[in-house]
Amino acid sequence: MLEQCDRAGSHDGMDSGVTGWMKWCLLGMSLCLQIAAAEPAVRLLTEDDPPFNYPNEHGGVTGISTEMVTETFRRAGIPYSIEIMPWLRAYNLAQVDSKTCLYSTTRNDEREKLFQWVGPLLKNDWAVFAGPHSPASVQDMAALKSFSIGGYRGDAVAQYLQNRGYKIEYTSDDVLNLRKLMAGHIDFWASGIYHAHFLVERERLGPLRQVATFSSSYLYLACHPQTPPATLARLNAALDAMRHDGFIDALKKRYLASQ
Repeated sequence: MLEQCDRAGSHDGMDSGVTGWMKWCLLGMSLCLQIAAAEPAVRLLTEDDPPFNYPNEHGGVTGISTEMVTETFRRAGIPYSIEIMPWLRAYNLAQVDSKTCLYSTTRNDEREKLFQWVGPLLKNDWAVFAGPHSPASVQDMAALKSFSIGGYRGDAVAQYLQNRGYKIEYTSDDVLNLRKLMAGHIDFWASGIYHAHFLVERERLGPLRQVATFSSSYLYLACHPQTPPATLARLNAALDAMRHDGFIDALKKRYLASQ
């Protein structure tokens, strides 16, 4: 384009043509500068954890948290991309890539200083479940100490119980815990209540007996510590507006009403 500007200026007596070409040159340069200065896209990482985030039939990512997070970014005017991957890989990447955020992330003391937080998105109650082969005499958390409880690697639910002396058998995928529970290969299974019921329905397994609800947590969007404060403020403001205009309540009715 600059070469075109030079050629336009080389013709004598064509002041109006020069002026026109210069306008186009300046406009083009301005657009290039705007593109160069555009806000970089945030890399959103998540896992297969229904009903919060999970693959859809079109190769994308859906779920109540996904819809919440993408609408938050849309309202804040911040570009993004989404990738779904195993939890531990996503969790580690979000701590080293400064343009990355991770959802749906349980906020706890161990993770507090590792991320900047946007949310909360949702409350998530944790429970222990029994299957058809589980000891029927177990009715509370105190009686569970001598039994095996299924959990998956990197999950806050399983880590919470392990830190308190419960015997956890880990898998790489929580749906494997449900299958093991139904087959009698583990005694019990610890999971979020919404997640457990969703998997039972999707996998057409069950029935489950809920032994006890032992804790509650809140799910957040966890961003790299170097995320600009202005970006966090825009995201939290957009999320707060969604709470007040009924957007989040509508999502809860659609995703969680039957749970």
